[in-house]
Amino acid sequence: MAAQTAPTLYIHANNSVTYAYRKIGPTNRTSVPLLMHIHFRANMDFWDPLLLNSLAQSRTVIIFDQSGIGRSSGTVPSSYQGWANSLLSFADALDLKQFDLLGFSMGGRCVQMVALTRPDRVRTLILAGTDCSAPQDGRERVAPPSEPLKQLASAGPTEIAARDAIRVSFFLPNASGKDAADGYWSRMHERETRGEERNLILLDRNGGSKEQIAASIAWGKTTGSNLSWHRLHELKMPVLVLLGEDDALIPTPWGKHLAERIPGAKVKVYPETGHGFIWQNAEEVANDVNCFIARAVIQGKL
Repeated sequence: MAAQTAPTLYIHANNSVTYAYRKIGPTNRTSVPLLMHIHFRANMDFWDPLLLNSLAQSRTVIIFDQSGIGRSSGTVPSSYQGWANSLLSFADALDLKQFDLLGFSMGGRCVQMVALTRPDRVRTLILAGTDCSAPQDGRERVAPPSEPLKQLASAGPTEIAARDAIRVSFFLPNASGKDAADGYWSRMHERETRGEERNLILLDRNGGSKEQIAASIAWGKTTGSNLSWHRLHELKMPVLVLLGEDDALIPTPWGKHLAERIPGAKVKVYPETGHGFIWQNAEEVANDVNCFIARAVIQGKL
């Protein structure tokens, strides 16, 4: 089943949330699926079908709307641990005993907490364009430029506003960045909706983005619960960290520091890309993820 034609499915979980989700690729129930979590203000319609279909050449891919997002019921949790608990409830509802797990941007923060909460469930962990919680060793992090995040956080409730905000915040301000942004947005409209309304409108504050921002603010503190920095050494599963070379939303050095904190983590930086490297280099990213998981299996690390 291709991303463009995969039907939207629904399942009710033990946390009283009804989750919307889609399955792409082969439906071999004996294989370990790849479960994916999207970025700030986004629902699953924002996943690039080129990335999804390329990943699904080797495995079943599952995308979903987090609690309170898109077509799912419930409310948006205000901490990444809350996001993690919600994701695990969704996985329980699908009876997924184990899964490979990919998180992009804020989704990467969520999946860190999933892996720390239930490491027995996460076979491999892929962290894309993300960071750990604020360092607790006195290290200062250079703040990203304010304009890209401002554009993404304040975009209005239209497709055009979402397109323009993503172009500014995810892609470099050059010809290749513009072409990559245009290509990504064009692919977003390949999906055959079959009477279902396409949702390429970013989540608004009343709809839950303020809770997402609250989770991000807490992540930037050095004290409190629901943080990952001091626990990353606990991650024993194979971990792959993927980064854009010049990320204006979550600075690339922050992602490199995340990788340094995880024993044995593999790292790849995609040249001449920003936060949207995962869309700009969709086929390469998919190949890197598929090869990483395959090597982990062959080497007996799983």
